[in-house]
Amino acid sequence: MTLEESSRPFRFGLVTTSGTEASKTAWTSYAQRVEQLGFDVLQVADHFGNSTVCTPRLAAAAAVTTTLRLGSYVYDNDFRHPVLLAREAAEIDRLSGGRMELGIGAGWSRSEYEMVGIAFDEGPVRASRYEEAVEIVRRLHQGESLDWAGEHYRLNGCELLVEPVQQPIPLVLGGGGSRMTRLGARWADIVAFVPKSLPGGGLDPAEFSRSAFDHKISVLEAALEQRSTKPPERAALVFGLHRSSDEIPLEDWTSREVASTSPYYLVGDSARVVDEILARRDRWGISHWTFWEEDLDAAAPIVEQLRGR
Repeated sequence: MTLEESSRPFRFGLVTTSGTEASKTAWTSYAQRVEQLGFDVLQVADHFGNSTVCTPRLAAAAAVTTTLRLGSYVYDNDFRHPVLLAREAAEIDRLSGGRMELGIGAGWSRSEYEMVGIAFDEGPVRASRYEEAVEIVRRLHQGESLDWAGEHYRLNGCELLVEPVQQPIPLVLGGGGSRMTRLGARWADIVAFVPKSLPGGGLDPAEFSRSAFDHKISVLEAALEQRSTKPPERAALVFGLHRSSDEIPLEDWTSREVASTSPYYLVGDSARVVDEILARRDRWGISHWTFWEEDLDAAAPIVEQLRGR
């Protein structure tokens, strides 16, 4: 890990799956509040089981904010064609004056695939399709007229025709399993670490441990040796922010014992959490932390102390 990575200024995101209330007024007021509290990016999840739809939510937030960045966390690659996704992201970037951060993932929840009748292919197939899509999106955002004859996609003289403000739009790619982490090392502007998914869908509870996270970092750093451009920002999703380990639900993503020291959880009062975030940047280079919407109020004082530091 370089000095730049261990001292990169902190950024903070907030990801929403419910979007508070359904009305336009409630959503836009919420986006403005997130901006006023000092969060750097408002992110919307992309799941068929959510009461929000990612693209229109981001476009609406763009219209009522000025500095808040806007991100997908993350678009499921199997739910839309990469050319459509590239165009939608470019349009949001234009509408926001260059504030889009495009998060894409390979998909992990079998139940939502089954709900809408999309085949939940084996992990290597979804990963291969995702790898193709990521390259297509990035090359279109770089202004290429693209001919593509891959295993999963075919393009003939395809052009974006929607010019983004940012050249290119930052890509947020997940660092779950080793294959995804290596892909992030190649293409991502932000590698967003999450526990890897299980072959049958869902997230692996053992992946929440510190040792599993150490392994992810070692995979990333080995892969970055082949990268000639600026290293990506390192990000992590906070699955739980709790004042004590006793508050961690027993039926959570992993066991309470693992969660209490997990890199994906923050436990303690604000002062302890601030110290822990600083320590995790020293150890792993994590400078971008994303909180769930239910932790907005608890996270706000942490953001106030550490943002940009």
